[in-house]
Amino acid sequence: MANFDVKRVTPLEWAGIGAGVFAFLVSFFNWITFELFGISEGLSAWNSGFTAWFPVLLLMVAGGLVLAPHFGVEVARLPLIWLVLGGVAALLILLRWVTASDATLGTGSAGFGLFLGLLAALVSGAAAFLTFRAASRTNA
Repeated sequence: MANFDVKRVTPLEWAGIGAGVFAFLVSFFNWITFELFGISEGLSAWNSGFTAWFPVLLLMVAGGLVLAPHFGVEVARLPLIWLVLGGVAALLILLRWVTASDATLGTGSAGFGLFLGLLAALVSGAAAFLTFRAASRTNA
């Protein structure tokens, strides 16, 4: 196992790792809020359906895969895998946002955690895209 050196992690990799950690943290915030009979309630990503909790898992996996080479684990086609994971996570979170009103019996809406989760997915996806583009230029 290789020694982890913080100085060798690029800023784009930090963005991917941080997005995975951030997505996990905000998954416990309210992703869906609704009001029923005058009572306001919220649901975390873990209680808001597949299109909420699965993107969080995808972002955490992406962050782990980005971190893995710094511990001596070879990940083939890492930029492409990271790009796919970040893109799918962003699309699923957008789908969760669009269908937020269908998630509850009352009037549902997107909660603060959903916006932060989308931000994490967009940051991870953008960093993955830039890394993928740089890797494509290097290999060409």
